[in-house]
Amino acid sequence: MMLSVSCAERVKPAPAPQLIYVYPPAVLLQQCEQTPFTGTTFGDAVLALQVAQNELDVCASRIEGLIKWQRDNVTK
Repeated sequence: MMLSVSCAERVKPAPAPQLIYVYPPAVLLQQCEQTPFTGTTFGDAVLALQVAQNELDVCASRIEGLIKWQRDNVTK
């Protein structure tokens, strides 16, 4: 059995899929601070260590935030 299909019945191709980029919140993408050491004494070194530890804590919390954001936004 043969079917006749006219030109008016042509099937339109499906539109090409579009990529949608989803980026994490900007607050999680800020560069981590690194205060340079400019001291000359052991006391200055201790203070600089405390500052560096605080900077590392902030940076680590951003990394944890990125990991959580990625885990929550993965498409399956």
